[in-house]
Amino acid sequence: MTLNCISRISLPNRSAAPLGAYRSLAGICLAAASLLALGCGETIDDVLEGDGDAFTSIYESEEFQTCSGCHAPGAPGRVDGIETTQNWSTRDAAHTTLKRTAAGLIGNNAGCNGVPFLGATAEQSLLVASLDEDVRAGYDNPSFPGCTPDAIADQTLKIGGPLPAALLQQLKDWVNDGAP
Repeated sequence: MTLNCISRISLPNRSAAPLGAYRSLAGICLAAASLLALGCGETIDDVLEGDGDAFTSIYESEEFQTCSGCHAPGAPGRVDGIETTQNWSTRDAAHTTLKRTAAGLIGNNAGCNGVPFLGATAEQSLLVASLDEDVRAGYDNPSFPGCTPDAIADQTLKIGGPLPAALLQQLKDWVNDGAP
């Protein structure tokens, strides 16, 4: 149910309403006040359940928690030649660094230095390509001709196998929604 501003809420007739109606009304008013704080157009479900921060859900998944084992300052798996700008030590650090470009790659992976992790779509995203064999196989960034499917590291090897389909779809949806 969407409330596009509080003016659309109608109050019950006082004389006909039992006490429970006023308690329900108090809950509606609390939700409506929250909507005002968040802005018109929000839904009651958004207020009551949160906006479902997709990246937090992705970051907190078991599979993505393994990223910090290599991609964080002082991480035990951090070695020369892995991406140097990624920091998965916290949710906010990971979110911030995904807005940057790949750096510090050597050898076969060096062609992807300078490539943005997040593309305009999931299919253009280096992050998604590193986690999805199909996206990796079709990856093409004309601005970085050296970043070929063979140059993109298969991160599923590090996390113990392919991402569960639902988590991969959640990641793709997040990227396709502009990676907010």
